[in-house]
Amino acid sequence: MTGFHIPDMFSIGQLFLITLLVMLLFIETGFRLGRRSQGNIVKAQASQVRSIMGAVLGLLAFILAFSFATGQSHYEIRIQHMVEEAQLARNAYFQAEFLPAPYSAQAQQILHKYISDRVLADQLAKKDSIAEVLELVEESEQMQQQLWRIAAETEALRAATGRAMGSAPFTTMVNALIDIHAQRVQAALMNRIPNILWISLYLLAMLAMLVTGYQAGLVGRRSPVATVSLALAFSGIIILITDLDRPLMSLFHIDNHIMYEVLQEMNAEHSDLLESRSG
Repeated sequence: MTGFHIPDMFSIGQLFLITLLVMLLFIETGFRLGRRSQGNIVKAQASQVRSIMGAVLGLLAFILAFSFATGQSHYEIRIQHMVEEAQLARNAYFQAEFLPAPYSAQAQQILHKYISDRVLADQLAKKDSIAEVLELVEESEQMQQQLWRIAAETEALRAATGRAMGSAPFTTMVNALIDIHAQRVQAALMNRIPNILWISLYLLAMLAMLVTGYQAGLVGRRSPVATVSLALAFSGIIILITDLDRPLMSLFHIDNHIMYEVLQEMNAEHSDLLESRSG
């Protein structure tokens, strides 16, 4: 379902360590190459290397900013879709009260389970339980089919009897709920930073580290603190972009408090219905 994305082959910790080691390796390689060429390069050539280093680092910063903006937009879209889905599920739950028996109780029970699974899926996502989350997604799609059958049956009953049963608004809500679910799946699993951009980003980062090390080798001196800080900075930004773009994030988290609020409203409504019926 998720397709093949190169960063997904590793965990966040593994990817950070690999990226950091690659950055340090290319800095060291460039430094050694610069040391070998130190006596054969004139002052004008050294100045040219500094200019190239600045241009490559600037280009790398631009690509990182573009990638970060792309990952952030994916993150914001996922939040927006989650809020819309919670609102639609809540509205569908209240509209289900106007359906004839026994469809009303069936629809509300399914919607209550639907939101409960959404809350559970968020808890499993924090534990990086991808298989369990995908199972809940498939189960939610089955519940959508059940809701659609209820909507279709009540619409058929309304057409046969010619009486208003409140099924039309419920049908609209169910249809919108199915649509927003498909959009959430697409935003989380398919709307990702393409592999070619990741490859270009890493190649450019390695080239920038190589030129930086080469320039230090020409000078004959380097600062270990500055070298490690540079590698840490670029590696950290790449990891942040990677996590923003992943369906199941580790460093970032989508606040799904609205799902809990909708679930509490459903629980309160269910309790009121039981009290009214018992009374």
